Amino acid sequence: MARLERIPVVRSRWLIVGFSALLILLSAALLFIKGFNLGIDFESGLSQRVQVAPSGLKVSFEGSQGAKLSVSDGHLVLEIRDSGGVKASTFALEGSVADLAKAMEAVDGIDVTVIDPSLDASLLITGFGFPATLTQSPFVLNFAASDGSLVTIDLVRKALSDLRNVKVQSVGEAIDQVYQIRIGLEDGADSQALERQVSGMLDAAFGPDEVVTLESSYIGAKFSASLITGSLKAVGIAVALILVYVWLRFELAYAIGSVLALIHDVICMLGLVLLCGFELSSTTIAALLTIIGYSLNNSIVIFDRVRENIKANRLIEVSEHVDRAVAQSLARTTWSSVTTLLAILPLCILAGGDIQLFALEMSFGILIGTYSSNFIAPNILFWLAKNPKLDPRKEKKSRSLDDEDVARDLMGDTRKAFDVSNDHFSKYRQKREGK
Repeated sequence: MARLERIPVVRSRWLIVGFSALLILLSAALLFIKGFNLGIDFESGLSQRVQVAPSGLKVSFEGSQGAKLSVSDGHLVLEIRDSGGVKASTFALEGSVADLAKAMEAVDGIDVTVIDPSLDASLLITGFGFPATLTQSPFVLNFAASDGSLVTIDLVRKALSDLRNVKVQSVGEAIDQVYQIRIGLEDGADSQALERQVSGMLDAAFGPDEVVTLESSYIGAKFSASLITGSLKAVGIAVALILVYVWLRFELAYAIGSVLALIHDVICMLGLVLLCGFELSSTTIAALLTIIGYSLNNSIVIFDRVRENIKANRLIEVSEHVDRAVAQSLARTTWSSVTTLLAILPLCILAGGDIQLFALEMSFGILIGTYSSNFIAPNILFWLAKNPKLDPRKEKKSRSLDDEDVARDLMGDTRKAFDVSNDHFSKYRQKREGK
């Protein structure tokens, strides 16, 4: 297949600028209309991940010594400590809950009450309370629902509707019934009291012991503010260092073009976060920094081709150099983006939580970065080249031997040295003749 010699990037610059301006305006409008969905990292408050799962067993220990219940390698492990040491019993998580209860009741001191014998033992939920210390008070084991009676996210939001500034998001597949709950807290509020309130509201809506707390964390106001400041500094420092690096590696015009293209990518990425309602968290900042590096790499590849083309012929217009450079680099930048997307797409489909969010943001960032490095950055370079001081075709005053000025100086120095030598020789001959 024949390679394109030129791609009319500069001729299409107004269409490209219009499209990019539309993306930036939409991002700005979404910022004022919707605002960011701040994650627990950037907003002080309580974050809990819960799973609605039916209770299957109640387990208690009647002995005077300690007993601990844990899960390891697909088995339920029961450890009982007595005067003779620790006795461990393992139970395969297979079959029904009734089968699991029958096996556990064979251990002395263990009392098991079956709540729902039809549940699948392999679907045991290991929540916030695992490993669990067993006492005379029953410890409830929950199992994921395998039938169609699912608790939807709307029901969870309704159960917590009396709370202020609460956000509920679904995590994973709908059948898993796992939800992320985030609640903003005012300064001085009691996080433990709020945890108990959330637990009570969910129990009242879905039944006692039917909700398992998988994770629970609290972020204070000062810490969240420091995270926001640190994240902004990280992005700002990255862009500044890139400006300095490209300036030193190439010229100022190339550096300005690269940085403006990166700012375009960051704005478009934040627009996607606003549009889709993604959570703005440390995961988003990590994706932004990754995309900045990825987009910069593509821009440098194209700018390097522009520089080499200019060295070959400085009389051609910058627009033609830009078009040729994009055509020469298009296959390389496109295939590198495609192969990276192929590696990330499985995470977008199969992963969950922060990993899936990172993969989705990265996928969009790769697309927008490829677009900006091929069309935005080269056009910025074209516009900057109209300034004679920034024109990349301008030759630097190099002190190389092939420079005409240096050659002229050398010729002059040689002529002066030759004249001095002749003068010395004439004086020496006159002196000899005088003797």
